[in-house]
Amino acid sequence: MDKKLVNDEMIVTKALNNNMVLVRDSEGIERICQGKGIGFQKRAGDRIRWSQVERSYIPENEQDRRHFQQLFSEIPDEYWEIAEKVVEYGRDHYKIKVSDRVILPLCDHMAGSVERYQKGTVLSNPMLWDIRRVYSDEFQIGKYALRLLEERYGVEMREDEAAFLAYHFVNAELGSMQGISPDSMTRLIVSVLDIVQESFQVTLNDEDWNYQRFVTHLKFFAARIAQRSGYQDEADDELYEELSERYRPVRNCVDRIADFILIGYHYDLSMDERLYLLIHIQRVTKRYMKKKKASPSENT
Repeated sequence: MDKKLVNDEMIVTKALNNNMVLVRDSEGIERICQGKGIGFQKRAGDRIRWSQVERSYIPENEQDRRHFQQLFSEIPDEYWEIAEKVVEYGRDHYKIKVSDRVILPLCDHMAGSVERYQKGTVLSNPMLWDIRRVYSDEFQIGKYALRLLEERYGVEMREDEAAFLAYHFVNAELGSMQGISPDSMTRLIVSVLDIVQESFQVTLNDEDWNYQRFVTHLKFFAARIAQRSGYQDEADDELYEELSERYRPVRNCVDRIADFILIGYHYDLSMDERLYLLIHIQRVTKRYMKKKKASPSENT
């Protein structure tokens, strides 16, 4: 009879190849582990230690496990190493909060991209400009991945591919939010930004800190609309009315957004949501409004 597993040990349930095994850890969790020679001559019931493991993934279901096994065996190690560097870069430089699970689709996509480019097949991303505008951090991470791929494989890719890679991080950040696609979120966010720019006749600066805060707010705003879940806090009607009187043009803009959401998404914005939109829009347009007020006197 097997002795009880210690924390540093896992028991092999199946050797998938010389470098990959299916195991159960000391807590009974099934994992797919990869490491050089980790599966060589291993049989069910054998034990391995964490020190032998280079990468470990926890599949969610049987289909997920088959997908993991297939990609582990097909994708060269170089892509796993590049994907890990890209994820680490995103976490360190942009504070992106994603689990290691994003590494798998990144590897799959990068391997496919390099193969396509080597064969002369280049795909255009129709949402390139919107992705660069709405998901600027994720887009920069995608560009970093392209630089690593060019260094390793000598393939220079267009920014369209960085936008495709950015979506993997967006999907990972959405996490457990069911029924939300990056495409639909992007369209909603872009529409709101367009309403703001049209209302104030300005072009917002996507490098401005207030713009970035506004877009972050809009991501969660779009997710709440998709999930039909509003704020739980009670609205501060008095504060909204006070700010509405002080910033009438902003309130008119918020009303336009509310009408757009109601007609297009059949979702009635709560007072809280209107309040937060008003605050963010006032911040993001404040500098432009000051310039407009100053411009008549400057021209006299």
